[in-house]
Amino acid sequence: MERPVLAVLGGSFDPPHLGHALIPTYLLARGLADRVLVAPCWSHPFAKQMMPFADRLALTRLAMASQAETVEVSDVEARLAARRGGEGPSYSYDLLRAVAEEHPEFAVRLVVGSDIVVRGELARWHRAAEIAAEFSPIVVPRVGFADAEDCALPEISSTAVRAWLAAGDDPEAQEALTMAVPAAVLKRIRGGHEGHVWLFGRGNVSTHAEPWLRERGWTAAVGSARGLVDGTCELPAGTPDAIWLLGQDGWLAAAAEALVRRGAPRVPVLHAAGSVVAREGLAAAAAAGHPVGTLHPICSLRRERPGSRLGSCVFGLEGDPEARAMALRWIGPQAHLDLQGLNAEQRTRYHAACALAGNHVAVLAERAAETMRSLGLPGPTTTRAIGELLRSALDNLLALGMPHGVSGPAARGDLAALKRHEAALEGEASALYRVLSAQLVELLRVEIELLAARR
Repeated sequence: MERPVLAVLGGSFDPPHLGHALIPTYLLARGLADRVLVAPCWSHPFAKQMMPFADRLALTRLAMASQAETVEVSDVEARLAARRGGEGPSYSYDLLRAVAEEHPEFAVRLVVGSDIVVRGELARWHRAAEIAAEFSPIVVPRVGFADAEDCALPEISSTAVRAWLAAGDDPEAQEALTMAVPAAVLKRIRGGHEGHVWLFGRGNVSTHAEPWLRERGWTAAVGSARGLVDGTCELPAGTPDAIWLLGQDGWLAAAAEALVRRGAPRVPVLHAAGSVVAREGLAAAAAAGHPVGTLHPICSLRRERPGSRLGSCVFGLEGDPEARAMALRWIGPQAHLDLQGLNAEQRTRYHAACALAGNHVAVLAERAAETMRSLGLPGPTTTRAIGELLRSALDNLLALGMPHGVSGPAARGDLAALKRHEAALEGEASALYRVLSAQLVELLRVEIELLAARR
């Protein structure tokens, strides 16, 4: 069976424009790709001067945000640069090989404009023959370098966009920008930087928090939590407007003490732990005059996953007025739960509710997959089947709510089928099914009684 196609769109994206944003739509709509990976380059092979990588990455993510389900904006070029010590140019062949290694389930193909091919530039690229042989380029027709009737995308260049930006308040330039640059990107460019944040921690949350802040116009410097506490690392660069501690609950008190001991500026200090009241967990910082607070992202984050729900999740928020105000500036229009006034016991209960929903779905997935594998069904396909089932069940529940978002025997009032299922399952899967079925029937009792009355 042929593998699905992952199209790789590289470039400087300095800045990303409407043409860039529409290329994935073109590829997907024409059936040329099943998914698209967009990779801003770290450095230019011809030493072209560009905006800092982190800014271009953040702007590109804004440009592609509406296509997040099928388009991944990747920092793979930064990771490749780190492996070579930050030196040397970014080569497309190295990028494509890295993407192929990370996504073995896909056939990886390079995306290039027809101008690159017509001008003979592709043939001069580093390891051009191997790119052609291994990553069969998809050629996107561009005006002036293909038949006019084949050109479906607007002809825009980042060079022209930079010139219009440099023109300042010139009305024609401003009009051209609104026609050429995605609205979210233009808003961020025009808005400039909001301020600077120190992030401490290099785990799952920090991996997503840094680009999330940049997309909102904040610069961020990441420091080691361990290095902060034991004094082995310098404090991050720049003077912060706020400090966000991202990591496990157990080191928060020591981190707050270290900030005071090391003379951190007296700015708001927030943490991301769901179960810790800020004035208790950050007592040393509060005593030293820092406004303290909690900004807890209520979503599942893994550093291995480039796609993040941080831009759409709800946050848990509490703390001193200055810390709350800072957190609200970060999250903007995103929703939040006000945790103000919850004591330590109540905060633990709140966090337990988050864990119940966010962590324990893994038990359902694994017990269901175990049962299917015990029947001799193939592992990879079984995993995919269970994953799609979980995703569709959650989508229906969120869209329709209770009781209409639930399907299956309980929703149909078929209590006999529930008993048969419980008997057919084995061990822990059977016990889990019995407990959950009893609670589901209770939640659906009114609907079940109505169904029984109609029969």
